[in-house]
Amino acid sequence: MYVGTARFGNMVQEFLKVNATTEASAGPADHIKLINRGEMELGGATAGPLHEGWNGLAWAKGEKYQNVRALVPYYAAFTYVTVLASSPVKTLKDLDGRKLGVGPRGGTPQTQFPKIFEILGVKPNYVLGSFGDIQSQLKDGLIEGVAYMAAHPYAAQMQLEATHEARLIPPDAATADTFVKKYPYFSKGVLPAGSYKSVKKDMPTVVLWMYFITSKNMPDSFAYEVTKAAFEHVDYLKSGLPSWDKYMKAENMFSSPVPLHRGAVQYYREKGVKLPASLIPPEGK
Repeated sequence: MYVGTARFGNMVQEFLKVNATTEASAGPADHIKLINRGEMELGGATAGPLHEGWNGLAWAKGEKYQNVRALVPYYAAFTYVTVLASSPVKTLKDLDGRKLGVGPRGGTPQTQFPKIFEILGVKPNYVLGSFGDIQSQLKDGLIEGVAYMAAHPYAAQMQLEATHEARLIPPDAATADTFVKKYPYFSKGVLPAGSYKSVKKDMPTVVLWMYFITSKNMPDSFAYEVTKAAFEHVDYLKSGLPSWDKYMKAENMFSSPVPLHRGAVQYYREKGVKLPASLIPPEGK
């Protein structure tokens, strides 16, 4: 969601009078690494890669990225695979042995979708690349589908449906139940009817939260001001993500797998929010 992230950077520049430069990256795992090393100040990351980075799992390969702190909720990422309407694929199980685009290495679909397919007992042939590239491959019939964990409305899906008829395939109910039980930083949710032309009725799926994160070394006063500005200027942020106001609620931070920054803790407490103990950072106890 580069556009939304860029808008967040613009907010920092516009209202806090601090120069902010937005750069494209390889996704959440990349953001976590850069912020943990002090090479980036702000970024977005989904709960799955955050959990793995904090605990040294999966892509983190034993290294624990525990300098990372959360600030505010960004969006809920809805899980589905997009196929063309003419595709023989009707369920996620049908993707066994077929080519599936999962975006760049370290991105949320690339790190999280294999967990779903492990539960299903199937092995797609994963294709890596930018979402623009793999969507072109889908249109050209070179791959069978594209895996998304994305907010809505998602520009790539809308662009596809402007020229091609498509279908969205979520995990089935039994798989979703097993998945959220095994990976509790996911939850069950519903993509509303009308989100895209292909979504004619409410679509149950699993949801992964995205958060804006920073380093524990960011000054408390600045982390406080960033958090405060995000909540006070939601209308400004909506031009980057129209549904931002639906997500910008303090309680949507409660499932964060990493603690809050001390400056963010100060803001939430001033607003009377009762924070779970898990969100209080070690340096704030």
